[in-house]
Amino acid sequence: MKTTVEDVSGVKKRLKVEVDPDVVAEARVLAIKELQKSAKVEGFRPGKVPQQIIEQRFAHEVQHQMIDKVVDLTLADAVQQTNLRPISRPEIDPGLSTATGGFSYSATFEVLPEIPVKEKDYKGLKLEKTEVKVENEEIEAELKRLQQAMTQLEPLPTETVLAQGHVATIDFKGLIEGNEYKEGEAKDFLVELGTGGLLPEFEKAIAGAKTGEEREVRFDYPKDYFNKDLAGKKAEFKIKVKNIRKKNVPALDDELAKDLGAFKTLKEVKEDLSKRIGEAKESQAKGVLFNEILKQLVDKVKFDIPESLVHSELGNMLQELAEEMKKRGQKVEDLNPEEVIKHYKPEAEFRVRGFLVLDKVAQDAKVAVSDGETEERLVAIAKGINRPFEEVKAHYEKNKLISSLKTRILHEKALEFVLNESKIKVVKPKKEKK
Repeated sequence: MKTTVEDVSGVKKRLKVEVDPDVVAEARVLAIKELQKSAKVEGFRPGKVPQQIIEQRFAHEVQHQMIDKVVDLTLADAVQQTNLRPISRPEIDPGLSTATGGFSYSATFEVLPEIPVKEKDYKGLKLEKTEVKVENEEIEAELKRLQQAMTQLEPLPTETVLAQGHVATIDFKGLIEGNEYKEGEAKDFLVELGTGGLLPEFEKAIAGAKTGEEREVRFDYPKDYFNKDLAGKKAEFKIKVKNIRKKNVPALDDELAKDLGAFKTLKEVKEDLSKRIGEAKESQAKGVLFNEILKQLVDKVKFDIPESLVHSELGNMLQELAEEMKKRGQKVEDLNPEEVIKHYKPEAEFRVRGFLVLDKVAQDAKVAVSDGETEERLVAIAKGINRPFEEVKAHYEKNKLISSLKTRILHEKALEFVLNESKIKVVKPKKEKK
């Protein structure tokens, strides 16, 4: 077998293969045997049609299957001979049979590009980091959130009149333009009057009601209502107030701190919140730096990218888009495929370039991911979604996600390496315009 390689582009190769006559003869025999299993010829039982008749009556099929068999028998060895690593499905172009009984064909496929990254490309990058500072207002906001989380709801007497600050459990059923509609009915729905969570007309309708009382309300949804299916349409609701409760909001003091579990004083809670907020902001700031590093690397290092990788990444992005739309109750069918691809393809190309550059940086910097690091990440994932570690690990193994998880960790470590080699200027946060 003789092989030659032709460069179609920086990421596409055409492998020409000349196959010896004995291999072609073997492929022909295999093709005939394959056809004998399924060929139907009058006067012969299935599988018993003689070879000569197969060759006479099914010459075209024999030739077609012979070519497939030749490729099956030789392509893997031909690729190995040339040390190529295809990353896309080969496009086979059959050639001609030779006078001596040989056969030639070509296989065109994409390969990973050579990434021309030099040390100067990823060492000494100039970056700006916004100074991380925890403001008192942020601590107070988190304290308020904790205070609300610890708030208890106390049932009120049945003769209580529903007013602002009360929390009511209601059932409702609505019609739009006289017709029932999705999400127009709910039972045991919690509402708090005075928070702005309800349309003014709806809130006004139930204000003053008592437990067990039923009310009706009619109104027009605002023309600029966020739900376009309801905007500007006439609505009619029947509402029943099932109970009324008041909120017992705990004081922000040491007793609240003790109720939270691991604290003795409110001061300790504030210190812990300050630490947590600071860590979250540091993590966010690092994410911004990582994005800037990736942008600089992609801008600096120029190379062709395989279209097959772009298509694969684009497919992943569109799948994520479809899942998000489904959660929002939107239909993917409403999108224009050409416009969606045009919008997302540049980002897919950027991601592919970023992945390939980070792979090369990791290789040059001798960055690797151990099994222990992968295990630690799985533990963190399990903790983050509040699921047993064994369950999460089994899910990743079953769905063959361990490899992609290791790649993600590898890229993070490569970015961390570049970050540690960068020149970072700390700047003050920009003041928000009022």
